[in-house]
Amino acid sequence: MDILGWDDFIARSVPAAASPEGPPLSLSIGVFDGVHRGHQELIRRIAAQSLASTVITFRQNPKQVLSPEKYHGDIFSLKQKLSALEALGLSQAVLIDFSGNFSKLTGRAFIDLLKKNCRIGYMALGVNFRCGYRLDTGARSIRTWMLEDGIAADLVEPVLEGPRPVSSSRARAAIAAGDLALAEALLGRKVCLDLSGLRVSETKEGRWYDAASAFRITPRPGKYRTLAYGPAGGAGIAGEVSVRDGAVFIPGKPGESVFDRESLEFIEPA
Repeated sequence: MDILGWDDFIARSVPAAASPEGPPLSLSIGVFDGVHRGHQELIRRIAAQSLASTVITFRQNPKQVLSPEKYHGDIFSLKQKLSALEALGLSQAVLIDFSGNFSKLTGRAFIDLLKKNCRIGYMALGVNFRCGYRLDTGARSIRTWMLEDGIAADLVEPVLEGPRPVSSSRARAAIAAGDLALAEALLGRKVCLDLSGLRVSETKEGRWYDAASAFRITPRPGKYRTLAYGPAGGAGIAGEVSVRDGAVFIPGKPGESVFDRESLEFIEPA
C-alpha cells in the first residue's frame, strides 16, 4: 500500500497541464480510528471496484486538534491504522495534517479540490459522514455533487452491534469502561495498544507506558490479562498488566524479553 501526504497526493495526481491523470480512484474519506466493523464495510466496498482503492484520512484525529481538553484518546496509533487498512487490500492511503488552513476549509471546497485534482471513479461514504469547517457538509450532499459529475457514489448504512450502530466513539467508551467484550465485538478484533513511541518510566518492578500523553485510550484502571507482541508478530507473551491514570504497567526486570515487545493485546480483566 502506498502512503502519501496530501500535498504529494495532489502533486502526483495533477501534471503541469493541470489535468488529472493516472488510474481512476475508488475512494472513501474518514478518520477510521480503530478501523472498526463499519469502516471495514466501507473499505470492502471500494476495494471491490476495479480501480485504485484509496482512503483519505488524518495523521491526527481532528478532535485532538480542535478540542484536546475534551478528547479522551485514539483507539489506534497511526501505525496500527495504516496496517489495518493495508490488510483490507487498499492500494493507497492519503494522510491529511488537520491544522492551520485545512481546518478552515469548507466541505464543498474540499470535495471540489478532490474532483478537480483526481480522477474519481467511485466513492463510498458512511451515511452519517460529515466534513468541512464546523462539519458543514454531510454525505448526502457529497453524493449529490458526485452524481452531478457522473461519479458513482454509495452511502453505506451503519453496521449494527445489538440495536445500536458500530462507531469509534462507542468503541472508545467500551474500552474506557473496561468492557473488552463489547469493544472486541465493535472492532472485530481484540483491543490492542501500540507501545512504540510511548513515554516510558522505569521502576525496579517494571515499566510504565504513558498512553494518555500520546492521546491513546486505555481500559479503566485495574489489572488485565494480556498478550505482548514483538515487531514481527508471532506468538504473544502471556502476562498480566496494571492500568492506572492512562498508563499501563508491565512487570518485569531490566533486560527481560517482555520489554522488547511493541504492542499489547488485552484479553480480559484479571
